Amino acid sequence: MDGYPRVHPYYQAILDRYAEAQRPYFHQVSPAVAREMLRAGVAAAPPELEEILDEAAPGPGGGVPIRRCRPKGEVVGVCLYLHSGGWIMGGLDFADATCRRLAAGAGCELISVDYRLAPEHPFPAALEDAWAVLDWVSSTTGGPVLLAGESAGGNLAAALAIFARDAGGPEVVGQFLAYPVADHGLDTPSHREIGPRNWLLSTQDMASYLDHYCPPDLDRNNPLVSPLRVADAAGLPPSLIFVAELDPLRDEGLAYAARLSDAGVPVGTRLDCGMLHGYLAAAADVDLAGEALAQAAAWMRGRVRQGKDAA
Repeated sequence: MDGYPRVHPYYQAILDRYAEAQRPYFHQVSPAVAREMLRAGVAAAPPELEEILDEAAPGPGGGVPIRRCRPKGEVVGVCLYLHSGGWIMGGLDFADATCRRLAAGAGCELISVDYRLAPEHPFPAALEDAWAVLDWVSSTTGGPVLLAGESAGGNLAAALAIFARDAGGPEVVGQFLAYPVADHGLDTPSHREIGPRNWLLSTQDMASYLDHYCPPDLDRNNPLVSPLRVADAAGLPPSLIFVAELDPLRDEGLAYAARLSDAGVPVGTRLDCGMLHGYLAAAADVDLAGEALAQAAAWMRGRVRQGKDAA
């Protein structure tokens, strides 16, 4: 391991299987093939909830597919969840297991958004869909709304919080960002040290995703693409940011947490050792991932309750 921190055995076994099968990296295939590769790894659904309902919310490109995950028992509020997948892949089924666990643990009705994907629908289509659903959820529920997202979905959640703040609402009572894409620079120490190793996510993957997501004439310094570059982070919602030790996105996630904290935003962070990008999906198999997901759910429940009390 050339002196570098050890990959958790669960993930080392996955990496070994991929190497033996000569599985291509995501940046080496087309978005269509990448979607099929991701679809093949969809996890089974965890314990039952009170209700799972697939429907559509009004959106700028037509109806935006959503999945409503309603837990059993008291429902304390609503969480809007944005899935991972480099803006080019992923969807309701891919995110289903994590969404169900978060809904059950947080006591929130969790609404997973099947936003439009690049390159067919580049920036700002995904963000427009997320904004439309947030506006619709806020107007129909009338209660506090929390944002959550993983990876590219964490990027969208962070961008959505910035957009909502600047637009004067809807109110967002908190944001949970798991290993978010916070910047387009791809030049942090974690990108330089971990990015070339192709441990589920590489810097080359991220460069490819950004090229698909961002139109050629787009200024990637736009904070709706690179939230870390927001001119003023004051007034953004209380935040919880998780990163994995062995993830190219680690340092930009921590930098965004520091950016928020410096602006007076309450923010908590968690760094999980030996974990790779996307590790919350392993909550059923890896104790550390399960503990992280439980912590996130407890924080979400608390934030929504505080939002209710303040209303």
